Amino acid sequence: MSNEMLILIGLASVAALLTIMIKGKVHPFIALGLVSIAVALSAGIPMNKVIPTLVSGMGGTLGSVALIVGLGAMLGKIIEKSNGADVLAAWLLDKFGEKRAAFALGATGFIFGIPVFVDVGFIVLLPIIFSVARRLGGNMLVYALPIGLSMLMVHVMLPPHPGVVAGAQVLSADIGFVLGIGLCAALPAYLLGQLFIPFFTNRTFIHVPTSTDLIEYQKQLAHDVSGLPKFGTVLSMIAFPLILIMLGTITAVTLPKEHIVREIFSMVGSSPFALLLAVCVSSYVLGLRRGWNKEKLEEILNSSLAPIAGIILITGAGGMFGKVLDASGVGKALADVLSGTGLHILALGFVLAALLRAAQGSATVAIITTATILSPVITTAGYSGVQIALITAAMGAGSMTLSHVNDSLFWVWTKFFGISVADGLKTWSILTTIYGTIAFIIIGLMWFFV
Repeated sequence: MSNEMLILIGLASVAALLTIMIKGKVHPFIALGLVSIAVALSAGIPMNKVIPTLVSGMGGTLGSVALIVGLGAMLGKIIEKSNGADVLAAWLLDKFGEKRAAFALGATGFIFGIPVFVDVGFIVLLPIIFSVARRLGGNMLVYALPIGLSMLMVHVMLPPHPGVVAGAQVLSADIGFVLGIGLCAALPAYLLGQLFIPFFTNRTFIHVPTSTDLIEYQKQLAHDVSGLPKFGTVLSMIAFPLILIMLGTITAVTLPKEHIVREIFSMVGSSPFALLLAVCVSSYVLGLRRGWNKEKLEEILNSSLAPIAGIILITGAGGMFGKVLDASGVGKALADVLSGTGLHILALGFVLAALLRAAQGSATVAIITTATILSPVITTAGYSGVQIALITAAMGAGSMTLSHVNDSLFWVWTKFFGISVADGLKTWSILTTIYGTIAFIIIGLMWFFV
């Protein structure tokens, strides 16, 4: 089949995927499955090989992604139920003071957002945000924007969040490199992005919500503040797996293959093992040691898995779609065309992820689809491990941008804070694009040093 026909099939598949999800309101997992089958048949893959190809793609993607996302969710749930968010916020507010309360809230979101999915973490932090806002008064946006933007930044840029993990899996990127580069880009992007917030808060004023339903919701979410863990304990539980993963990457680069330390950290520093250790340690330190019984711990760990089932399935379906594009030759044909546009690979990853994010709303789907489309170019171009990690991070930055009415987080953020759709578009949507663009610029600067 000619490259032109394969490209037409590829473009039609992306258009069909977006149409089915946006217009048809079909779940992304089902949509990806249907489109994958249609692409396979259209591209001439024999019927007896269609299903094996789909299974191979899904299994290959979920091999490590399911472990990382599942264990990350468990760790996040333990920290959440131990009132770790309250501890982080209280410590930061105490250190930075009321005048820097917005910065303290943003820092809380950044730290707490590493192990906790953005939607869940945002809900958990709501009582803290309302408490600070009601005590200090003023514009609700001053408190709502920093924490929401910082958590979204972490969600799209750092493992163990599913989009960047799946993107790294598709591109065979080293998770340690992705984590290190993600931190180096996300943290300064968050700090620089804060400088733009006053421009919007000075032009749009939102009163602190006082409606009965919000007050009642705050009461329902309020935690028992007795027996809180220490700040250092919570922070160490979050940092523990990240340090192990980074050590695994550093020893792999700096030590010879036969070195015993490198061999040890090749296992201990692998993402699944590091997260498994973190779950075990935090189960004791934040749970059993502080009075949880085994039944409560089991209940908490079980409750962490239900919300991520859909995310894991969508991630696997993205890998399934990618496998079909690769096996049919569509991926290579699309890659050839994209390479001919003259855009740098970083820009391609950023722009494509941004467009997909704007079109269908999910940052996770945007990253996975972008990685899938560009993987033939990236895997055959001879990029180094660090460069592939930078490309993965650029896709994450692209998926940060253009959050609007088809993004579930947009509605969570606007509705809980009593912000109109128009004001949300004028503030949240523009700032997500600014933050993502800043992160991309930082990643672009890093490229010149690798």
